[in-house]
Amino acid sequence: MRKNEKETPRRRIHISRRNVLDLTITMGIVAVTTWASALLVNWTDSSANVTALYTLAVLLVARTTEGYGWGILASVLGVFAVNYAFTAPFNKFNFTATGYPVIFLSLLFISIITSATTGSVKEQVRRSRASEQRIRKLYEFSQRLANAHDADQMIDLTLQYLNELLACPVMYLQDRDSLAENRERVCGEIRGFVSDAIERGAAATCFDEQSAAGAGTTLAPYARFHYLPLMSGDKMIGCYGLLWKDKPIHSDVMDHVRAILAQTGISLERQMLAEERNRVALEADREKIRGNLLRSISHDLRTPLTGIIGASAAIQESGERIGTVETKKLAADIHEDAEWLLRMVENLLSVTRVSQVTTLKKSEEVAEEVVAEAVARCKKRYPDAQINVHLPDEMLFVPMDVTLIVQVLINLIENAIRYAGTPVEVSLCRQGQNAQFVVRDFGSGISAEKQDTLFESTQMPGDSRRGGLGIGLTLCRSIIAAHEGEIDEINHPEGGAQFVFTLPMEETV
Repeated sequence: MRKNEKETPRRRIHISRRNVLDLTITMGIVAVTTWASALLVNWTDSSANVTALYTLAVLLVARTTEGYGWGILASVLGVFAVNYAFTAPFNKFNFTATGYPVIFLSLLFISIITSATTGSVKEQVRRSRASEQRIRKLYEFSQRLANAHDADQMIDLTLQYLNELLACPVMYLQDRDSLAENRERVCGEIRGFVSDAIERGAAATCFDEQSAAGAGTTLAPYARFHYLPLMSGDKMIGCYGLLWKDKPIHSDVMDHVRAILAQTGISLERQMLAEERNRVALEADREKIRGNLLRSISHDLRTPLTGIIGASAAIQESGERIGTVETKKLAADIHEDAEWLLRMVENLLSVTRVSQVTTLKKSEEVAEEVVAEAVARCKKRYPDAQINVHLPDEMLFVPMDVTLIVQVLINLIENAIRYAGTPVEVSLCRQGQNAQFVVRDFGSGISAEKQDTLFESTQMPGDSRRGGLGIGLTLCRSIIAAHEGEIDEINHPEGGAQFVFTLPMEETV
C-alpha cells in the first residue's frame, strides 16, 4: 500500500450483551431439542414426532428472545438437524430423497411463520406496555404542570422531564435571539457547545417556520440540536432543542415528546389566560375605585372647603365684633375641616398608589410595630380617644406595603371613633398561616341590610356637615385584596361592629 494512500477505517461490529444472550438461548434450546428428539427416537423407534419437538423449540426461542430473527435461525437449525440426525441416511445430509424437499420447505415455512407471528405478538405487547407507561408518565407530568405556579416553573419542569426521558441535554429558547444573546435555558451538560451560525440559523428557522428544524430534518439538517416548536394554539411560545448524540430518537418516543410539548403549551396558555383575567379584573376594580373617587370628591371636598372659606372670611371681616370666644370656635372649625381634608388627601394618594401598580413592593415587617404606628397617628388626631391595643406574645412578621396597611388601620380606627365613639379596641393575633387584625367599636353595630353593600358604598352615615370618609372602606378592601388577604365586617356578639382583615404571613409564589 502506498504511503500517501489513506487507509479505509474498518467498521466496528457492535455486539450487545442482549444479542449474545439471545444467541446462547437459541443454541441451547436447539441442542436440548436435538437431545430430547434422540431420546424419543430411541424409545419409540420412530421419528414422526421430531418435527413437533422442533416446532415447539422455535416457539420457545421466539418467546424468550427479542425480535423474530432468532426464531428463524432456530427454524433453519432445526431443519438441518432433522435432515442430518433423524432422516435416512442418518448422520449425513441428504436433500435429494424422494419427497424430502417438500417436507423441508414445509417445515421451514411453518417454522418461519410461527416465529415471525410470535415475534410480532411480542413486539405488539412491548409497544402496548411502552404506550401504557408513556400515558402514565404523561398523566403524572400533567399533574406536576397543574401544580406549577407560573410559566417559568412550567418551562423548567418540561426541561427536566425531557432530560430524564431522553437522557440527553435539552435546551429552551424564548425567542429567536435567545441563542445569540446567551439567554437559553439548558438542562444537562453540553460539552464544547458553541452558539455558532449553524445553531442560530436552525433555531431561527424553527421560529420562522413554526416546525421542527435542525438535526434529523430537512430544515438546517447540519445543526447539532433537533429543535421543536412549543405552540399555544396558533401562537409559538418558544422552542425546545434536543441534542442527539448517536442516532435519532425512536418515532414512538418522539410522539411522546410532542405530546409533552402539547401539554406544556396548553398549560402555558391556561396560565396566560388566568393572568389576563386577573389583569382585567384588577383593571375593572381600579376603574371602580376611580369612579367612586370622582363621585365622592364632588361632595366631600367641596363641603369642608366651603366651611373653611366661610369661617376664615368671618374672622377676617368681623373678627373684632364677634369676640375672642367665637373666633376660637371658628378657628377650631377651620382646623377640624383642614384635618379632614388631610385625611382625604392621604386616601387619594393611597388610591393612586394601588391603582398604578400590578404587584405591590412588599417587605417583611413586624406587625406589632405597624399597629403601634397606626394607633399613634390616630391618637395624635384624636387626643381624647381611648384606644385599647391587644398584641400577641410572639412577634409576627408579615410581608406588606407598610404605608398602605397603616392607612387601612387608620381608616378603620377613625371610622370607629367618628361613628361609634370611644373606646376602640385594636387587636392582633396569629390565625393559622395568617396574621389577623381586628378593629372593634362598642356602638350599635351595622344593620344587616347595610352589611352586603358596606364595602361598595362611597358614603358612610354620620356627620352631615362633611359626609363620610368617602372611599375609606372601598379603599381598605382594595388594599387588602392587593395583599392577597381578606377583609370583612362582623358584628360582635356583645355589641358593636368589628372589622377583621387577614394577611398571609408568607409571600405567595
